[in-house]
Amino acid sequence: MDSTRLKYTLESGFILTPLSIEHVTPLFSAFSTDESSVRVAMPWLDSSLPMRTQIASFVVDVISGPNSNAYHHWVLAEPENSSVLGIIGFDVVRFRTFERRQLSRGIHWNLGYWIAPSHRRRGLASESIDIMIAVAKESGVDVVQLSANPQNIGGIITIRSAVERHGGIVSEFGVEMIEESEGEASPYEAYWILTGDKNE
Repeated sequence: MDSTRLKYTLESGFILTPLSIEHVTPLFSAFSTDESSVRVAMPWLDSSLPMRTQIASFVVDVISGPNSNAYHHWVLAEPENSSVLGIIGFDVVRFRTFERRQLSRGIHWNLGYWIAPSHRRRGLASESIDIMIAVAKESGVDVVQLSANPQNIGGIITIRSAVERHGGIVSEFGVEMIEESEGEASPYEAYWILTGDKNE
């Protein structure tokens, strides 16, 4: 069975369920509780355009766009009422520079997440990341990248902890320059977790 299409239950009882079009409204409602952190987690969002429209387009692209096989996302939800508390997923990042294309691994997968303010500092991000790493391994993914803006202290702590648990390494580039919607690039601390065969 395709592990990218399954639901997963966290030890805490919360559920990771595959992203669907029905999640647009509850996801937007969750994002509305802390839009500034959403824009850090999703730097491609254009601040001059309505967020709801962009989130709806994002969901459609993930579940049915031409590259949907390269996007795997889940929402974190309450088990009782299915309220959306966050989102996590991994998708393809293709190396575009000459230097990166010279690497033995020309493609890797970026793992990103966002948790609503009301449910942070409960270990939900860490538990969800561990599940995603397991799914990536089962899906034949070679390398998963975790990155965070250095100003996002909570995010840095979370990904460093995940890297330690899974034997990750510092990205060969150390810092990833992530381009934002306005065209500016910001430095993100980046790590790789090798989920494929280490001998390849």
